[in-house]
Amino acid sequence: MIKEFVILGGGSAYTPGLLQALIAQGPTLGLARVRLYDTHAEHLELVGRLGQAMAQSAGASFKVETASSLTAALSGADAVLNSIRPGGFEARRIDETLPLALGIPGQETVGPGGFFFALRSVPEALRLADAMAIHAPGALLLNYTNPSNIVTQALVDRGGVRVLGLCDQSDEDLQALAQALGQPGASYDFQCNGLNHATWYSDIRIGDKALTTLPAHLETPSDMNEEHRLRFELSLAMARQTPGYWPNSYLPYYLAPEKFVSLALAQGPRSDVIVAQLPAYYAHFREEADKATPHLQHHRGTAGFGDLAVTVIQALKAEQGMPLVLNVENQGTTDLFAPNTVVEAQGRLNAKGWTRTPAPGLPADQLGLLHQLETYQHLAAEAARTGVETTILQALAANPLVGSHVKAQALWTLAQKQYGPLLPVLA
Repeated sequence: MIKEFVILGGGSAYTPGLLQALIAQGPTLGLARVRLYDTHAEHLELVGRLGQAMAQSAGASFKVETASSLTAALSGADAVLNSIRPGGFEARRIDETLPLALGIPGQETVGPGGFFFALRSVPEALRLADAMAIHAPGALLLNYTNPSNIVTQALVDRGGVRVLGLCDQSDEDLQALAQALGQPGASYDFQCNGLNHATWYSDIRIGDKALTTLPAHLETPSDMNEEHRLRFELSLAMARQTPGYWPNSYLPYYLAPEKFVSLALAQGPRSDVIVAQLPAYYAHFREEADKATPHLQHHRGTAGFGDLAVTVIQALKAEQGMPLVLNVENQGTTDLFAPNTVVEAQGRLNAKGWTRTPAPGLPADQLGLLHQLETYQHLAAEAARTGVETTILQALAANPLVGSHVKAQALWTLAQKQYGPLLPVLA
């Protein structure tokens, strides 16, 4: 049972939403302490004060604390949520803009941008695993840091740490589909198979009905921004070509990369929008932290942000557990990927651990792309772990959005100039 829960990246604008989700579940989680740690001391202090006030005013069964060092944060931990952003938004902006020079989408999980993020996040995750072996042996590592599949793959390859990769994209995708079908907020059920941000959903039920065919006309949810609208429209086109399946909303990047490049050039990087919003988030946190009864009105992330982490904690204390979609080492989940590949699929999590459920088949015409992505995932994890330049170039070339050693070398040359010490391998 998890009593001591640690959140790394505890000063982020996401954390209050996660704390709100934890508080909402009250004593059902069995937590005694939630400890926050972040390298940004000012944000950590502020979010810590807000979290303490939120917990106290709600009569939460656990205390919220902050830690001054990683060692202090990990001491006695039962579970650790890795939710950090190495390089901050300065590096994310480069992730989103550098690939555009070569006509490749810039994105923090897909393509070269995701790879350069992995070069920052994997070394930190491995250092965390080493620290946990000393200060929190046996603790469970929940990885929320992107790119989730590559970070989780590197941790699995390292061994010696219990790790589950978290991503709530499947829930967001099915909620969007339900809304487009005119059933916002409806319950849903599905199966899935694939890699993180490259899964296919099947056996879908919306409400009490199986989704066997798509309507002739399907309205894109009106609350989507232009990028999400494009992703949804392309997802719909892909689904019409693969009856019985619905794609993860990141797969369209591989279908029409030029559309995403054009959109990014027209709109500018997403990171600029987020950075412009951050002062308002922290001003709100500061105002509420000083109240006896804080009223959290907005934070980064959707209204349901943090629900997956809460569900994982609930599942781990239940004998029967819960069905979940997580990123885990394959080991028999599907014969379409190697046993040691981290896949994203459904299984059941309970107090005894993870029970694998056989994953469904995948559209035959998509297997080539998925196997390319599998090769890339392994190479990217190795490149980020070792920092060897030849492996870095191999991994970049293996990415389907790059596809050649000439482009890989050009991207790496640009990266060396633009990131500099923001990439650990160049520091």
